[in-house]
Amino acid sequence: MSGTAGSCLTVVDWNVNGFVHRNQAALLAGLEWDVACLQEVTRTSWEEFRAVGGAGDVAFGYLPPLAGTGPRYGCAVVVRQGVELVDFGVLRDVPSPERAAVAEVRIDGRRLWVASWAAPPGVTWGRAGKGRQVERFAAWLRDRPGPTVVGIDRNAPMWERHVLADDEWWNAHEALLYGVHRVHDLRDTYREYLAGHPELAAQLRAKRPDGPLAVTHTRRGIECRYDAIYASPDFAVAGVDHLWDEARQAGSDHALVRAVLCSRSS
Repeated sequence: MSGTAGSCLTVVDWNVNGFVHRNQAALLAGLEWDVACLQEVTRTSWEEFRAVGGAGDVAFGYLPPLAGTGPRYGCAVVVRQGVELVDFGVLRDVPSPERAAVAEVRIDGRRLWVASWAAPPGVTWGRAGKGRQVERFAAWLRDRPGPTVVGIDRNAPMWERHVLADDEWWNAHEALLYGVHRVHDLRDTYREYLAGHPELAAQLRAKRPDGPLAVTHTRRGIECRYDAIYASPDFAVAGVDHLWDEARQAGSDHALVRAVLCSRSS
């Protein structure tokens, strides 16, 4: 996959499952990408992922909640040379801010907002906590400041089907963020890619007629596509792949998702 050449950007989304400290950073280092949205980065794996980004002022956004006695993990945005990290922070008015990182980056003089998010699991946060976080995500995307890319561990849907309108959600908030009638204009890059490649979509339907479209996680043995990359209409989707076996061998329980996005304004 190509990088920023030709006004295209390769984006990675990955819940690295940082509590299993194995060789996640090594897998990331061996892949081609420009911007990586990571979830569950821990204090012990922090510097390893930071080193993957490159030298000097390129590399890693500092996530304040990981300092001192804050949460043991957080979301991160890592950039490689050719991409400048301008600003980094977290959404504050959410139940779990360490799951809500937003970075401003600059590529070829253009500004881009990159979010690395993880929806809290309802089993530990309850419907109210998970719903509030997802609702805030949707509101931020609705009012987004400019071209935006989001890598997210959705912890949803409950059941993914081949037609988005048939997806089943854990709560009504999720439909506002991910569903047909979502309140923002970002698209699920994999669904958009499949829409432009009907032969591949047909193969997937034959392979898993009840869904999911791809496997990025298993929930008590049930195959799910929890992990996804969303992009604003400023980008066309040139490719999406899911590294499931490689990510598991590296110690994660989530697939690494990678998308190539090309600027429509070029």
